[in-house]
Amino acid sequence: MISFTLNVAELEAQAEACAEALRRGGVAALPTETVYGLATLWGNDAGRQRIFELKHRAENKPLQMLAADMAMARAAGVLVDPRLERLAAAFFPGALTVVCSAAGSVTIGLRIPDHAFTLAVLRRLGAPLAATSANRSGEPPGADAAAAVAGLDGSPDLLVDGGPIADAQASTVISLTGPTPQLLRAGPLPFDRILAALG
Repeated sequence: MISFTLNVAELEAQAEACAEALRRGGVAALPTETVYGLATLWGNDAGRQRIFELKHRAENKPLQMLAADMAMARAAGVLVDPRLERLAAAFFPGALTVVCSAAGSVTIGLRIPDHAFTLAVLRRLGAPLAATSANRSGEPPGADAAAAVAGLDGSPDLLVDGGPIADAQASTVISLTGPTPQLLRAGPLPFDRILAALG
């Protein structure tokens, strides 16, 4: 496992190094504004399988999509409807994951993270990431780099140490797949604010 500590002065060079590791098919542990995550390129099936193995994650629990913006998500198959547009305008980038419809009659949990490094990586890739919290399934999400990899069954290819995350809490998750929005996981963003944004 290769690791480095984030340096603001070298952020773009470090983002390119992380992007290159992901282009080569790797899995990275990297910070977001909520918790540390494990990520691989959205279309990397082998990388996805490694994430499941590292976490001991149940195969029926899909990975979320991290995108740089709505255009990237749309290009990757997310079907953007007026409700999703309203939530994106109000809360993206931020600590909200929206389960929404996608091409091929599937659903995707979409998040646009509010973290300068992770957004820089996404922009350099020009494609979304498949991601989940960096922790062994059933354990608390990693709030610092050491905790992010401590319980994994093996090591990711790259560990990006962005320091401890203050008030670490996984994102709020809602579903827009039915006629009424559903709260799937409580998080930093209160559900009443989401409902208010939807009108």
